[in-house]
Amino acid sequence: MPDNPANAGMSYAVTLTRQDERHAIAAARGHQLTLNIKKGDGSAGFNAAETLLAALGACMLTNVNAIAAKMRLQITDAQINFTAVRQDEPPILTEIQYELILDSPEPPEKLAELYRLSVKWGTVTSTLMQGLTPQGWLTIHQPQEE
Repeated sequence: MPDNPANAGMSYAVTLTRQDERHAIAAARGHQLTLNIKKGDGSAGFNAAETLLAALGACMLTNVNAIAAKMRLQITDAQINFTAVRQDEPPILTEIQYELILDSPEPPEKLAELYRLSVKWGTVTSTLMQGLTPQGWLTIHQPQEE
């Protein structure tokens, strides 16, 4: 893989390894996540679309925590409920909707500002909204003959 430019800022590395026909393991920084890789089989774990929604939610909740602390806002609980619509050809999510539910004694206007900033400053939220196109390549390893 090419090196990132020196001014790239923070970088991330995640490795996914196929375990069998149904499972892949995503690994990063000593943590693992089991993912479903069998099309149409939801019994093996989160599928790719669900993983994308979970990443979006994790990004937003990370920002809710961090920005609430900076704004000195008390958040008792936070939850995000997602729904998404997928079309088959070409396979794409055509709609993502969510509801952020905050339990807090804070004034609604401050919580609305927290919400706005949490969506604006998220790595995943910004990436999705700007429509980044991932770039990649294929490397083939073939068994050596003896």
